[in-house]
Amino acid sequence: SARGIELPVMLDFEDLGSLLISHDAQGRNAAITALNNVMLRLLTSFPPSKARFTIIDPVGLGESFAGFMHLSDLDEQLINDKVWTDPKHIEQRLSELTEHMETVIQKYLRNEFATIQEYNAQAGEVAEPYRFLVIADFPASMTEPSARRLASIISSGPRCGVFTLIAHDVRAKLQTWLPLGELQKSSMYLRWDSSQGRFMRQDEDLRPWTIELESPPDETRTTAVLRCMGTQSKE
Repeated sequence: SARGIELPVMLDFEDLGSLLISHDAQGRNAAITALNNVMLRLLTSFPPSKARFTIIDPVGLGESFAGFMHLSDLDEQLINDKVWTDPKHIEQRLSELTEHMETVIQKYLRNEFATIQEYNAQAGEVAEPYRFLVIADFPASMTEPSARRLASIISSGPRCGVFTLIAHDVRAKLQTWLPLGELQKSSMYLRWDSSQGRFMRQDEDLRPWTIELESPPDETRTTAVLRCMGTQSKE
């Protein structure tokens, strides 16, 4: 029709539950805003304490996700204590995520279940919190050991309930050991179009469709939501 068709854009945890947003200098603020809104959506969509974030912000030093620090006042587990910026700490956090994946495989999946989603369906509950690795300004401060950990998270994380939400700065030099190709294949992939001032999906079938991303609520409302979620999680 003349009015067109509007459909929601969703992450699919049975398929592509990760998000990759490529941007230049002009699109950075929009990319960070999009990550913040997706995180709010996840936090309010999962049962309390069942969505947890590991947040990496080496350029913004935590400012990109400052609002989420309210969660640490109530339940530090929700954001893995703090926003991480130092390369050594980043490597440690990625190591913790891969160790968590090993635990899920050995404790829940074994040779009976292909994914944690299948296990949850049989158990009738979310047995293990889903983990979301959030990275701004990728690949800043990404070392080769960290890149290897990230590659493992990309390949095996989804079946263990571990997904990535990444803003990729296209201006940064790409080392050969960075798993950008794997990220593009395993994620919903959006790229900033400077000529149109918006993001475009890179899937061949969906590229022609216009995408309008939500903006998060204002800071007062965001703080209220985060504190409510933190309180429910603690309880």
